[in-house]
Amino acid sequence: MKKTLSLLISLFMVVSLFGGCASNKAESDNGEGIFNSGTYEGTGEGYAGEITAIVEVSEDEILSIEFKEHEETEDIASPAFDKIPKEIIENKSVAVDTVSGCTLSSNGIIEAVKNALLAAGASESDITKAVAKEEVSSEVIEKTADVIIVGTGGAGMSAGAEVVNAGGSVILIDKMSTVGGNTIVAASAMNAANPELQTAEDMRESSLNVIKELTELKPENELMEKWQVKIKEDIEKYEEEGSTHLYDSPELHKLQTYVDGDFVGNPELIDAFGDAALDSVNWLKELGAKFEDKVTAAVGATWQRSHAPTRDLGSAGASFILPQQKIIEENDGEILLQYKAEEIMMADGVAVGVKGTTEDGQPFELKANKGVVIATGGFAANPEMREKYNKHWPKAGADVPTTNPASSTGDGIVMAEEIGANLVGMEWLQMLTFTKSAITASIENSIQVNQSGERFVREDGRRDEICRAIQEQEGNYMYRVYDAHTIEDLLDGISYKGVPIDEYVGDGAFKADTLEELAADMEMDYETLQKTVDEFNESVDKGTDEFGRNMFDEKLDRGPYYAVKYGTMFHHTMGGIEINNNTQVLDSSGNVIPQLFAAGEVTGGIHGSNRLGGNAITDIVAFGRIAGQNVMK
Repeated sequence: MKKTLSLLISLFMVVSLFGGCASNKAESDNGEGIFNSGTYEGTGEGYAGEITAIVEVSEDEILSIEFKEHEETEDIASPAFDKIPKEIIENKSVAVDTVSGCTLSSNGIIEAVKNALLAAGASESDITKAVAKEEVSSEVIEKTADVIIVGTGGAGMSAGAEVVNAGGSVILIDKMSTVGGNTIVAASAMNAANPELQTAEDMRESSLNVIKELTELKPENELMEKWQVKIKEDIEKYEEEGSTHLYDSPELHKLQTYVDGDFVGNPELIDAFGDAALDSVNWLKELGAKFEDKVTAAVGATWQRSHAPTRDLGSAGASFILPQQKIIEENDGEILLQYKAEEIMMADGVAVGVKGTTEDGQPFELKANKGVVIATGGFAANPEMREKYNKHWPKAGADVPTTNPASSTGDGIVMAEEIGANLVGMEWLQMLTFTKSAITASIENSIQVNQSGERFVREDGRRDEICRAIQEQEGNYMYRVYDAHTIEDLLDGISYKGVPIDEYVGDGAFKADTLEELAADMEMDYETLQKTVDEFNESVDKGTDEFGRNMFDEKLDRGPYYAVKYGTMFHHTMGGIEINNNTQVLDSSGNVIPQLFAAGEVTGGIHGSNRLGGNAITDIVAFGRIAGQNVMK
């Protein structure tokens, strides 16, 4: 990503022929100018890597601050790149505050500018003087709307859009300095059965067998049996007609979500989820989002039903946020950033609003005429909370990284529990394969190999299955190997973040014209890697392999070849606030807490013990919409 910021300060000096004005020239502690005039560079370590600042100074002033290309996530870090340099220039000091939600990027910016100023001859004391802060007002900010929504990710924005569509007034708040939460950085997959697209794809015999095996499982309840009966009827008709296209249906989506969540999820929520999936995709399209005209299978999706948005609106995740935001703002909805909710206001057992403080520390109270929607996301970025609930991973504390932004700290879960809401499934924490050089969520045309060049797990398996297998490899990492079928044909050389894939090469990614050259770059045995690829290509012809993989598309047989190094990180938390099908929050006795709703990752009971890749976006949009519709009824 290219992010260049320029802040120019013009110096004006008025000299009178009849009498001069006193200069306000800044001086260092020894009475001389602070800097040596010129342009200097400095570097700092941000969230995604090195940040380089280019700073121009006179003897007394910081004239401009620019930045070279960097890999910070634009949707998250742009407020820091906008705010911090301005404050440094204004105060001639790097002792400025970081921007909430992008602390690591903020620290990298400050460090880079500081090092440039030191290179310009400034002393540490010259540029680290305390910055005077304005006194914070103690007056309570008071606002009222029909609906108060906490969180501006995909669930909150979808709920807000439905509120204004129903003619209601809405206020959305977020503790972050930008909208989008965890959704804005999503890898783009949104699952929904879509026969219109899926009939264009072929289905192998192995995939047909997977469906039949699912229908033969002993049903856990009436809903599961209902899904199985419908799928059986469909498959009987499919075979009678001699069909060969990829089969899918809402019932198969529901069944796989339930089974691959180890029957832990709430079947009623899953039923509502599956019914709303395709409608949610189409709703986003109606609002302006655009999707690729081909479905794929995201990592951990287990089926080819993942819809990927185009990059017309910026990053892939923007397509799940900006269309709803536009509708909200066009209908006089209010979005308040850097407003941290700390308490759900209750009156006679009814949720009537939220209270908290702004980033500056000013208190606020937002009152709701019709209801409150909690859409604050999960807690994958809260190590203490992960450790508190973890039962299934060797460790879950601060030494284990997360893919989530700093906003994912479980605030909504804590607030809801404090007023009696019930929590479900809190021990189910999901890990994901992760790299800062991620290319795509699609897995059909790739393989995963360890440092020896050998496959070790089926690539279309569950996320927990893949992550546990990686953790068993030497070094706890793997490589995902692609060829031109993916990089050129499917992606046109651009990653899901909108970054030219070749820019990743040398920073966790490798590229070579031949497999032999690729193996050499990775310091991997070529003969082993070639044997692995040959065996995989044979499996593509057969439609099955020793690891039980079912999804195949193209062989790995056309250069250039790419490889990306992956580790594991905490990615999603399946547990949270218990809700019913109307997204109403339930207390520990199973009773509805009046006027309190919740949607998205802050809730529990949908994904069970394991979330299928691509199901989260469907979850937040579908249940966000349901929350917005029901709070207005």
